[in-house]
Amino acid sequence: MTVFKPVRSGSAVTVPIEIINRGDQRAFYEVAVRVTGDHGFDATVRMKSEAVGLYPGTSWPAELTARDPGSPVPDNPEVTIVKSTKSRHLR
Repeated sequence: MTVFKPVRSGSAVTVPIEIINRGDQRAFYEVAVRVTGDHGFDATVRMKSEAVGLYPGTSWPAELTARDPGSPVPDNPEVTIVKSTKSRHLR
């Protein structure tokens, strides 16, 4: 999984990611990232790959949108991967 530089998007932070299945079988992915920043901004966003899963050698780009209604969007948000799992079975 590759996490790209987060981008301010109005009242949210958008985190572009790309998942690549480098294995030899179809796989399912689950990802959680935490976005933190100035003035107490703290949000965790999650995603799961679709029901079909990723076939070997394919990639899946996605954008995760983090919001924290109690805090302003930070100028320099920090992104931490909280969870990144790969399985061969749909959960």
